[in-house]
Order: sequence, then structure tokens, then C-alpha cells
Amino acid sequence: MRRRVILAAMLFTATTLGLCLSCGSSEPAQFVTYTDEENGFSIDYPENWAVEPKTSSELKVAIWSSGIGVNAASIMVGKYEASGYNLQSFSEYRRNYLADNIDDYAAVSTEESIINGRPVIQHTYTETVSLTTYIKLEVYFFESETGWIVCFPCPQKSFNSYESTFDIALESFRLLD
Repeated sequence: MRRRVILAAMLFTATTLGLCLSCGSSEPAQFVTYTDEENGFSIDYPENWAVEPKTSSELKVAIWSSGIGVNAASIMVGKYEASGYNLQSFSEYRRNYLADNIDDYAAVSTEESIINGRPVIQHTYTETVSLTTYIKLEVYFFESETGWIVCFPCPQKSFNSYESTFDIALESFRLLD
């Protein structure tokens, strides 16, 4: 009898682990490239994600994991006219803007890095939207009086499962000549 209980518990644990491991994002099979010649950039994204070019003065494209609904992981690219700024001052301006305009803004980390030979500043913070806590990674690029923000907002509970997707997208971001 005791052996059956132990066997049943082991079987239950194995089944639960199997289900949990299969939940969440699976590594996308292929990436495709979104190119915006008018705004001068390209970025790779998983082929099964939805893409919506934007016509606002700053946000240029929103790309999100389809099938998840409102709490989708996403990739957004923004372009900002920033005459008189450099990478450091643009990053500082943006972080101050976030702190002043998001009620529950909480900075997690800010670090300098190099991506594709370009200096960048990566800023991670959290924010709660409609009871869902998001981790948002913003990567700041700067060139010729233009600031670029590549942003990866994702529900906190699934951020780790999308991290490699974000890394691939970030490494693919290019400014066109």
C-alpha cells in the first residue's frame, strides 16, 4: 500500500513537472526581419508574432506574441528627435520621464553595454498595468541627434521564458544607411 502511494506521488510529480515545463513560450522556430525604410531601421522577430507599424511621431512598430491576448510579450521600437542630447543624457531624460509618469515605476537595473559595435544603455524596470506586473527592458541607442528605444515589455511571470527571444531581436536591430 505504501509503495502505491509513493509510486502515485512520483507519477503525479513527474506529470506536473512535464506539464509545467511545456507551458509558456517555446523557442520560436524562425525569425523574420521587419524593415522600416522610411524610419531607417530593421529588427528580427519570431515569424508567428503579430506586427503593427505605427504612424505616431515616436513609436514606429509594435510586435507581439500572438495568441496570448492583452498580456502579450512584445517588442517596440521608438525613434525620438533628440537635438542637443547624447546617449547618456538621452538615457537620463528617459529614465526621469518614466519615474515622473508611471505611478508604481520601480527601477531594477541600468547598465552600459555594446551591441553590434554600438554603445547602448540597458534599463530594466517594473510597472503594473491592470493588475499585471510587467518587466520592461528598454535599450537606448543614439546616433546623429536621434535617440532610439528598443523596448521589451513582458508580464513578469513569463519574462524569463522570452529572454532569449528578446536577445535575438536586440542583436538584430540595425540602423539603415
